[in-house]
Amino acid sequence: MDAIISEEEEEEMAISVLQELRGYVYDGITTYELCRILKEYFGVVAAYCCDLIQGMKIELDMYFPDHQHLYFVDT
Repeated sequence: MDAIISEEEEEEMAISVLQELRGYVYDGITTYELCRILKEYFGVVAAYCCDLIQGMKIELDMYFPDHQHLYFVDT
C-alpha cells in the first residue's frame, strides 16, 4: 500500500533529506546509489525516489546528462 503525501509534505521531506545527505552526495553519484541511500538510511519508498531526486537535483544545482550520474553545476 502506497502512502499518499501532500506536495507540502514532499517538499519538507526533500529539505530534511537534503540537510542529512550533505555527507553522502558527491559529484558523479549515480541515481541508483542515491536512491539506495534514500531507501536504506531514510526509509523513502522506492516509488518516491525519482521525485525526491528530481527535487534535490534542482535544490543542489545539479544536472545529469546521461540520466545516471549527478554532477554539480560549476558556478
